[in-house]
Amino acid sequence: GEQRDAIREAGLFMAADLQDALVTLPDDSPGQSLWVGAAVAELVPILTDHLVLGRTVRWHNIECAETTELNRALEVVERETGVDLPRINTQPCPTQNRYDLLWMVSVLTDPDAFPALHFHCYEREDTEGIVRPRQLDEEGERAEEWTRDLLGQLALPGVLVTTDEEFGFFKAAAVASSRSLVVPQQGRLSGIVGDLVRIYPVVES
Repeated sequence: GEQRDAIREAGLFMAADLQDALVTLPDDSPGQSLWVGAAVAELVPILTDHLVLGRTVRWHNIECAETTELNRALEVVERETGVDLPRINTQPCPTQNRYDLLWMVSVLTDPDAFPALHFHCYEREDTEGIVRPRQLDEEGERAEEWTRDLLGQLALPGVLVTTDEEFGFFKAAAVASSRSLVVPQQGRLSGIVGDLVRIYPVVES
């Protein structure tokens, strides 16, 4: 109960912040969002993005018990209410697309997907010997390539939402694609992991 309330409260605050950021985009902006790795914690801002702001949501995550259950629940609610709801796509993220919001929160630090980066970014010790030699370099290269591809598809001006731990990858990606990230003073703690999340306006450099 307490965690559910915390997730909902964090989601409502983030949805309000996101709405403030998105309404500043120009009228000819694509009106399309890419949510990478989002799940239960992001449900409120995703539904706000789609239902309140009327935008197109592209939602990608891996296939697991949480995403399967979320898709099942969304299908039931859609059937009972007749309201069109987004679904999680478990296929890899598109590399040829156009969107003006990129959400990528606590993905590159996920202990299952990027264990070496997880230990490195959070300065935690790998006491169980999970990480192989050179694995940090390999995961770092994969993260660099992925963030460069994703940021390269963002319309300008656009909006990036990510954590302080993942920001360095996006900063490097912005330099590579002649973009600038406007660093906000304020951020919010994510509902489950507790990472500091910031909303970055992305502009041409």
